[in-house]
Amino acid sequence: MTNDLMTTLIAGATGLSPDTIEVSLRSSLAHQSNRLYDVWAGGRHLIAKEFLKPNEWRDAPLHEFHALELLAPLDIAPQPVAHVQPHSAAHRPIVVYEFMEGEAWDRHRPTSTELTQLAEVWLKMNAISTDGLWMSRGQSRPFDDIEASFHADLKDYADWVESAFPAGRRAVDLCFTVLESRHSAMRELSDQEPALCFCRADPRFANVILRPDGRLGLVDWEDSGLRDPARDLADLMTHPNQEDLISPKAWKAFLRPYLAVRGQADRHLKRRVDLYLAIFPIFWMVTLIRHGIRLAHEGRLKGWMEHGLPAGEKLRRYLARCLAWPEAQFARQMKTLSRVAFFPSV
Repeated sequence: MTNDLMTTLIAGATGLSPDTIEVSLRSSLAHQSNRLYDVWAGGRHLIAKEFLKPNEWRDAPLHEFHALELLAPLDIAPQPVAHVQPHSAAHRPIVVYEFMEGEAWDRHRPTSTELTQLAEVWLKMNAISTDGLWMSRGQSRPFDDIEASFHADLKDYADWVESAFPAGRRAVDLCFTVLESRHSAMRELSDQEPALCFCRADPRFANVILRPDGRLGLVDWEDSGLRDPARDLADLMTHPNQEDLISPKAWKAFLRPYLAVRGQADRHLKRRVDLYLAIFPIFWMVTLIRHGIRLAHEGRLKGWMEHGLPAGEKLRRYLARCLAWPEAQFARQMKTLSRVAFFPSV
């Protein structure tokens, strides 16, 4: 979208004069699927988020804006300004919000104090009234469908290994062994009916903002909505953005205060967290495998890195987590996997 069109749309949504608005495109981050603009208007610094994926246009902008409205009194997210739905093919949906001052954690290794602080933010978010809320992205997907999807993706990987990388056969066998061992965990989760609450559903540290006064804020709320809080916690602990930054022991600084509060009314919460920790490493491993196959077809495997680590190491870390479960420590498994290759080393 051109800056002139963005200026016109923001002016129409906010009532500001176009002459007082300046717009510039922000540099995109590697994980970013939408386009962000810096907007200066009447002495205010705003962000305009342009949604690029047509399959998200109906729900994602509305969810993001409504989430910001719900969170506004808590001051843990950017303050909402406007939501602009497209009225022609010339532009896409836009959400405008106040710029949140601070630095993104991203690959920052938080202290125990910062993890406790993050738990407090998580508890505030989870305490929002559930009346009229929507489901978060993926929450309604049946476990049978998830398991079948994992199996199909691993079958595609096995076929690719057979034709293009026979040295990956050991990785294929271990992946299928792990998937088969998770059937009971998925069935146990499927049989439970947890009380859902308002959750992030995109818990990467790149979206955690350390503000100038030391408080934490969270940005990027398009995936948010009703979710099992245990699922959100396991996602937070295993996300590739930060999974290698915090040891299982260090996560206790977050889990102790969080479970002390949420666990009072949800006595199965800790068990569900443990069960989701059996599944999310498979999810991320399969996600990376799919990406690796695409890179291989495009001839772009050389130098493949994932969140600060060589992709092969990241994949082995997820496989080691799978093999170690239900134990949280997986250093021993990493040693046994040192010669396992998922993709050619190029």
